Amino acid sequence: MATETFGQDKIDQLPTMRWGLLGPEQLAGSRRTRTLGLGAAVRKFNQLAVPGLGGVWFAKQLFLATLGVRIADRLRLSSTNVKAIEIANAVEALACWCAFRNNGWTSDSRLRGRQKLTGTDDLTFSRLRQSRFYVTQPMRMATVEALVDLGFVEPGSQRFNSFRCTQAGMDLIEAATAGHRPYKATVEDYLFGRAKDGAVIRDTDNLRNALSPLIVLPPDARILVRDKLCEGAGRNPEAARRKNALGWVRSLDVTRPAGWETKPAILDANHWDDLRLGAQFFTARDAAIDVLNAIEAQMAPMAAPKLAADAAYTLSPVQMRLGTLREAAQRFLDEDKDPTEGRMATIFCRQCTEGDSVSIIRNVVRRDDRVLRLVGNDVLPGGAFSRQPEAEISEDEGEGPDADNAGRVPVPAGISGRVRNLYLLDLDLEGRLADFLNPPVAEEAA
Repeated sequence: MATETFGQDKIDQLPTMRWGLLGPEQLAGSRRTRTLGLGAAVRKFNQLAVPGLGGVWFAKQLFLATLGVRIADRLRLSSTNVKAIEIANAVEALACWCAFRNNGWTSDSRLRGRQKLTGTDDLTFSRLRQSRFYVTQPMRMATVEALVDLGFVEPGSQRFNSFRCTQAGMDLIEAATAGHRPYKATVEDYLFGRAKDGAVIRDTDNLRNALSPLIVLPPDARILVRDKLCEGAGRNPEAARRKNALGWVRSLDVTRPAGWETKPAILDANHWDDLRLGAQFFTARDAAIDVLNAIEAQMAPMAAPKLAADAAYTLSPVQMRLGTLREAAQRFLDEDKDPTEGRMATIFCRQCTEGDSVSIIRNVVRRDDRVLRLVGNDVLPGGAFSRQPEAEISEDEGEGPDADNAGRVPVPAGISGRVRNLYLLDLDLEGRLADFLNPPVAEEAA
């Protein structure tokens, strides 16, 4: 973990896996991201959709990671053994701990680590930064690309530990913590002091209100983040796409989901075409994962899980999903366009449209090779295979908003998860995310 690189191929896929159209047979393997060897293609389509956003979906993620980098910067002035990853993880764990203590340890998609943090007390940085104290996939991992692209950090290399806080990052920290003074110190100074002297961190109202992911950033901090999302749009085509996409999602009506029939006026034709083509690719990718999920569900009850590829084809749930996969992959191929390196997406879709259905099964299992693997003609459990239903998997490693809330985002079907994230981020910058995530009972029933 201490030498972690950007790894955005993996991070970009996390929300998509949870938001996929999976049936009730969905198992743990589907939750542990199946990349299918398509990471570079996923990243390409996500970048074309919303450049530089990474996996960020609410602004507090950016602030907490930036604060961690800033404290690490200051610690380096007096110590050589400082890792920004550990400090940022510690700050995030502390923020979630403060929030959980205040909300009675109630689950929330903006929080991580409920099971691991329950019962902890007398926290110090030396304890918080331990690799097993907090979750293995902190929210910080989803921020690495955005921290750089939005200018909150300066990367010395492609490693998080090389990040240095910029003036914009320090401005964000100041705006986010203004008015909060634990023990008459700024939040940054207080946490830096605790990190340096190893003293116990006290959960004060000032500290909790500044750090808690459940409390929206102050208006000045939200304005700063929005400005950074739009900065450079007149000179940088990527920044222009991000700004235009932000304007589009802001115009969407939650009661009237957008479709693919009409291009929004704010988006240029190339951007819209890339979004539409990306959606066709993602739909095919998700359909392939559904095939794997169906096979996994059939194998889970077996005492010695093993299924011949041709036997898997005879199963009704698998046959149904194979038909959906073929149709989705063919729609992508019919476009006869592919911006991915080496036409990776086209190669994948061709493998999913072969005339022989058993060959398609072999192709997708061979691409998985993690939850399921192919040995000769047999499908066998991979290293990530599990018999445990998803509902029983720990929520500590939540990847984003729950499926119900994600499904309420009024964007066209199949669109890049980054557009969904941008919609949620815009709500957060408007101070309306909490209401969206926790609608009144009457609205939810409607």
